[in-house]
Amino acid sequence: MNKAKRIDRIPSKYRKAVEKQLENISSVIQTRRNEMKLTQEQLAEKLDVSVLTVQFIEQRRRFPSLPILFYICRVMEIPIKIGQD
Repeated sequence: MNKAKRIDRIPSKYRKAVEKQLENISSVIQTRRNEMKLTQEQLAEKLDVSVLTVQFIEQRRRFPSLPILFYICRVMEIPIKIGQD
């Protein structure tokens, strides 16, 4: 199932906020990779995923599944916060 179809399954009143969060995830991963001074290839190797996977996540062409996202955050030491302030 492609990204657009998955987003379409989210009720319209929540869709825009969810899309914004998904885009933010891509930016956070890319920013953290740069802070760690890793290339996309090095990060892919560290995560044991393909370079294309890293590229697609950073380009917002694909979003990681929740388990993969948690794994990425753990490996990259990105704090995870669930809930609102």
